[in-house]
Amino acid sequence: MISLIIGEPDSGKSALAEELALNGGSPRVCYLATMLVMDEAGERRREKHRKMREGKGFFTLEIPYRVDRAVSQIEDPGACTVLLECLSNLVGNEMHEDPERKDLWKRDDGSAFTEAILSDLLALADSVAHLIIVTNEYRTDASYDGETQSYIRLLSMLNRALIPHAREVRDLRTGTEVRTGC
Repeated sequence: MISLIIGEPDSGKSALAEELALNGGSPRVCYLATMLVMDEAGERRREKHRKMREGKGFFTLEIPYRVDRAVSQIEDPGACTVLLECLSNLVGNEMHEDPERKDLWKRDDGSAFTEAILSDLLALADSVAHLIIVTNEYRTDASYDGETQSYIRLLSMLNRALIPHAREVRDLRTGTEVRTGC
């Protein structure tokens, strides 16, 4: 089962995702962190999120790309809720850090890149009790450079590709919640 939480930065997505994870009934809850810490600001953000989770019972895995590989590090994955924080970082990491995929996004309209990440996410979701995915949706702006515009487009494509697979979608930008039959 997949729950997708979409919003803008600092919109409360993380707090909502943690609440869903902790109240979902799974005996184990995993926080799957995708952020690569590259500077002091990144370290502060990681510490902020660690403090938010402190004492709540999460165990943390830090996997910046190829998140389907997390399953091998989770004891009894079928009884575990996984909170993936966040898809936005994952897309950027796959674009720039994954040695096997970092150029895939340049080869076509982004479909192969999007499909590769979607496949990883669906494999993870099929292996765990509940996958909660936190993601951003950004507005495009002509002042962004071409690579940033590509990133925004790819993230949006992936968000749209995930929606049909999600049992629930919570869009904090609009305040809507959609439950599907998945």
